[in-house]
Amino acid sequence: MSGQPDWFEGIAPPVVDLHLHTTASDGLLSPTELIARVAETSLRIVAITDHDSTAGIDEALAAAVQHPHLTVIPGIELSANTERSEVHLLGLLIDYRDSGLQAALKRFRNARVEATRRSVVKLNQLGIKISWERVRELADGTIGRPHVARAMVEAGYIKTPQQAFDKYLGDDGLARVDRERLSARDGISLVRAAGGVTALAHPRTVHCLEVELAELAAAGLDGIELFAEKYPADVRARYAVLARQHGLVPCGGSDYHAFGTEDELEPGAEDIPGPPLSVPEELRRRAEAVRDGRLVQPSGT
Repeated sequence: MSGQPDWFEGIAPPVVDLHLHTTASDGLLSPTELIARVAETSLRIVAITDHDSTAGIDEALAAAVQHPHLTVIPGIELSANTERSEVHLLGLLIDYRDSGLQAALKRFRNARVEATRRSVVKLNQLGIKISWERVRELADGTIGRPHVARAMVEAGYIKTPQQAFDKYLGDDGLARVDRERLSARDGISLVRAAGGVTALAHPRTVHCLEVELAELAAAGLDGIELFAEKYPADVRARYAVLARQHGLVPCGGSDYHAFGTEDELEPGAEDIPGPPLSVPEELRRRAEAVRDGRLVQPSGT
């Protein structure tokens, strides 16, 4: 790419947030509540990206009608694997009613539920007596590890959900149970088949990031999260270089769940830069190319 597009500059306070969760997965706000919350901020374009579920999108779109200044992008967050790492992919601008997508999401949700149930069994064997019934009660949408963590906090075994992931539910956790996952390539293909584009979520968690990005970009990855509370300026600069190298759109968002923890970023936080409006415009251009079957070329080449 020649020069440096204005995408990489970021906007503070942010006007775009492409990573938000609701009660359709592991967020604590309903889609209506979330839209009401973000409508009071600087944000103008947001994406609903629940884990393995699009169940909150219709409600979010309906709620946004009351806020004409706000545009809602249909999205999804998928867990996937490569040979080296677990990766999370954001699917954006998807046809969320696509039958192939919905069939796949149903399989993923069922696998997530079974793995979560088995984690509860392991925790019980470790002396952490939380009930599967209570975990299910805490999940309005797709059941997952965050609901187990909340049950552990509620029962007094830990103080914060992060402690559950650090010791019990994370990659090397004592109660971690693996589940069926897509390959990252298949995840990208699934989103493209539904007319959408993909961005790599929280790249800080990806092993061998530079190698993975090269392979994922070759498989059709469109973007990488650049703007988030966890990324200081020097880290954003590193990711920006990688994005330019591979023709990726620099995305980003708060990854908001409304957990209310001390380190959680509120959508529209004034001191955290977010993607400029040209980013969703570029993603839309690429999604249109996917739907038309055209080869996507990075803007500005």
